[in-house]
Amino acid sequence: MFVISVFSVLVLSVANFSFLTILSVFSGLENYSVSFSKSFDPDIKIKSLRGNTLYADDNDLELISKTPGVVSVSKTILGKAVVQNDGKTEFAEIIGVDNGFESVILIDSIMQVGQFSKLDIYSSYTSSAISERLNLTLYNMSGEFTVSTISSDYLNFFLQPFGNSQALISNGVFKTRDNENENKIIVSLPFASGLFSYEKNTYSELLLKTSENPNAIKAKLKKLFPDFSILTHKEQNETLYKIMQSEKLIITVIMFFIVLISAFNVVAAVSMLIIEKEDNIKTLRALGMNKKDLFQLFFKHGMLINFSGLIIGLIASLALIFLQINYSVVSIPGLDVPYPVLLKTENIGILIICVIVVSIFSSYLGALASKKIS
Repeated sequence: MFVISVFSVLVLSVANFSFLTILSVFSGLENYSVSFSKSFDPDIKIKSLRGNTLYADDNDLELISKTPGVVSVSKTILGKAVVQNDGKTEFAEIIGVDNGFESVILIDSIMQVGQFSKLDIYSSYTSSAISERLNLTLYNMSGEFTVSTISSDYLNFFLQPFGNSQALISNGVFKTRDNENENKIIVSLPFASGLFSYEKNTYSELLLKTSENPNAIKAKLKKLFPDFSILTHKEQNETLYKIMQSEKLIITVIMFFIVLISAFNVVAAVSMLIIEKEDNIKTLRALGMNKKDLFQLFFKHGMLINFSGLIIGLIASLALIFLQINYSVVSIPGLDVPYPVLLKTENIGILIICVIVVSIFSSYLGALASKKIS
């Protein structure tokens, strides 16, 4: 009987160990995805409710920057253009940024070649996809490439397909979310303004870095600028967050059922203990112990097995997570990158709640057999 109880504890320990470890790995991947998205998306983004451009003069920008919780503001201009180099042509998204861009977006975290610094009218940073496709030369005027807008004059489009055309050189390469398929070029705000013929104080978006709860700051800004579309980082990546929440829910449900199935060992262990100790139980009944006391005795035995499995599994999982965070013992197959792991209190809470529910259920079922002994 002792062997069966020990086996039940070991099975539950493995299940609980797997539960917390998998949730921690998922939290690490979730945190990695969110931190990577912050390399492109700010804490708050302000856009126009109507059209692709918004007007914000110096007074508007000062009002935004002085809003409590706003750390810095960056102005951007976005547009599509044709990029040509050495007889090759590609379409790309042009991102015009001001000097405050680096303080809002974690651009340095996605730089693959070079280091992000202040842009002038001729310099740029190119995504790895377009750099490779156009075979761009870095840091050199001999590597100059041409950026052109599409002509808006449809009558003369075939005679003169391009509108404004300007030359650039690349000072570095950065990675994108879809590193193989996204053509992006970061340029200075004056360059983009001239290329796309933007009027003064007209921009595509305003990017904000915050130090407080973005939702609270959004509410303040919405009162000041009701005609602007104001999006928090979560709203900018709504699909990503919904997918991650759905995946976590599915993983939690699957792991819960694994722990539940493992807990049936407890039902078997308690039931077999009752059968083995039937003569002793009859003796206790003859001495005056009632069925309720017997039920509680075996119920507590089942709870002891469950919580022993929880403690062992929890300690083992915490030890592995600690080793992974500090020593990167497990790497992603095919890549020299350690599996991202993040220990969150809520994951431990989820495990404990699930174990309590399963423990009560399995211990109750196992102890029911004691009521059948008269």
